[in-house]
Parts: sequence; C-alpha cells; structure tokens
Amino acid sequence: MPLHPVVEMKRVNITKGRATILHDVDLRIDSGERVVILGPNGSGKSSLIKTMTGDNRFDTSVKGASVSIRGKEDWSLFDVRRAFGTVSGDLQYEFCRDLTSLEAVISGFFGSVGTNRSQDVTEGMRDAAVRSLSCIGISHLAKRTMSTLSTGEARRVLIARALVNDPEALIFDEPMSSLDLTGKHSVRSSMRTLAQSGRTIILVTHDPSDIIPEIDRVIMMRDGSIFQDGGVELIDEDRLSLLYGVKVSLRKDNERFFAWS
Repeated sequence: MPLHPVVEMKRVNITKGRATILHDVDLRIDSGERVVILGPNGSGKSSLIKTMTGDNRFDTSVKGASVSIRGKEDWSLFDVRRAFGTVSGDLQYEFCRDLTSLEAVISGFFGSVGTNRSQDVTEGMRDAAVRSLSCIGISHLAKRTMSTLSTGEARRVLIARALVNDPEALIFDEPMSSLDLTGKHSVRSSMRTLAQSGRTIILVTHDPSDIIPEIDRVIMMRDGSIFQDGGVELIDEDRLSLLYGVKVSLRKDNERFFAWS
C-alpha cells in the first residue's frame, strides 16, 4: 500500500465571482479508505471533488495552501488519472449516444467521450476494457450502444470506464441520481464489491441512504467547509439536523441508513 495519501489538501480556498465556494479546507484521504462526503446541495461537495481532480484551481495566494495528488504537489493529468476514476450522473449524460459500451470504457484511457481516429487504441487497452466490464459483471453489454441501455446499466458501464486505468481511488459523485430501484440496487452492489476488494472509495452524496455498509469515514460539508470528520457514528439525528438545517429523523435497518425530514 502506498505510503502517501491519495489526496491531501491544506488551506484550500476557492472563490468564484464574489462567492467563496470552499473555505480553508484541510483534508487527507489515504489509500484504502472508504469515505463518504455528505451534505446538502450547494454545500461544496462537488467543488471539493473538482479540486481533487484539477478542474477547480485553488487560491495560491493563501499562505501554506496546497493540493497534493499521490504525494506530489506538482502533478499532471496523468497523475490525476492514476489517482482517480470518476462516476457521475452528469458524466453519463455525455454518453447518451451511439457508441458501444466497450468503446465508452476504452475512452477512459483518453478522458474523452468515445474514441476517434487520432487516438491510438491498442490491443492492451481493448483487453483492459474487456476486463473492466467483466469485473462489474456486464460483459454482455459490451456490444450494446449506450443509447439503448437503461440508466442503471449505463451507470455501471461508467464504473467499468472509471476502473480501466486501475486508479488508486474511485469517486462516486451522486451515483444514484436518476436511477430507479433496480438501477440503485445494481450500482450499490457494484460499489460494495469494489469496496470489499480493498479499493479506495470516495462516495459523494446528499442522501444518507446511499451510504454502503463498507464506508467507515464520514466527512460532512456545510457552506463550503468541513463541518464534521470522523467515523460513521457521526451519523445521528442531531448532527444531520444541523447539517441540513431542518429536523431530520433517522433509522438504521440492515446496515443501511434512512433519513427524512
């Protein structure tokens, strides 16, 4: 296991226009951790993830501010791909087109939506893509076009795509969005299998019911800052009520959380 953290942030601030969307964030996630980043919409969760993956640039004028990827402050896109594979509902919208599931997975090597003639797709890449589909249990979808898949099937193809570079961590950004019960069950099962295999998992969600039993660290975000950071025992009615700003009721059943207001 690597001696360095997958990602480490120190005094990270991000401002867009007049709004501060991340404020003085200190965060370290080590290899092998299974983390949920939990908070209401607009709390800064997606901004935090985009900062990890280099899509957001932090304020370098803040003394001591840094973002390290796999132990390096001076990192490249290649380092990001080795560190993170990302699955999100937003990404899925870009793949609603006539390319096969296998092509979609191969495109993960290039960070593109599908492949084109300028990209050198090797047999090694094809083999790795086939293995990724098999790992998620969807080899039968390889020749199906993305536009013909159910939302849950397409989401699982994106999980295979995220795996193709063998990243150190998988980021699931609101992975249950727009899924029906069947789709949620399939994606949840895939997340659990990957977590049980020892893969670093970073789950980003606004809904405690998305949290799989393998998660052992909870990072609560509110107003662009880390509100709480600790074990799953943090998830209780009082803290959730403070986090969401409404009275929250909570029940745990068969290792799952259910919250409502």
